[in-house]
Amino acid sequence: MSKQDPKRSNEPPVWLMFSAGGTISAICFPILILILGVLLPLGLVPVDNIVAFAHTWLGKLVILAVTIFPMWAGMHRVHHGLHDLKIHFPAGGWVFYGLSVLYSVIVFFAVIAL
Repeated sequence: MSKQDPKRSNEPPVWLMFSAGGTISAICFPILILILGVLLPLGLVPVDNIVAFAHTWLGKLVILAVTIFPMWAGMHRVHHGLHDLKIHFPAGGWVFYGLSVLYSVIVFFAVIAL
């Protein structure tokens, strides 16, 4: 007789955060590099506009998305990369994803305090 209740996995939420981080990194980082790395130093974008945008609710949401999701993607890659290299940490998932949760909470409160 087969099992009726399959074992639950934590992979779907982690893969959701991983894929969101990869997508946001691919879409937003080139724009951020252009604005913050090229246009801002050349004086083509005023600093006051960037600061004013960061203080709006949309700016805070963008900052949260651009900082939190790529961290999840990076930690997921480190976790599985070490696993592929046959380097196993005891409770490695708890360590890497726990660090991502801690980072997310710290960034959330820092951005809300803007």
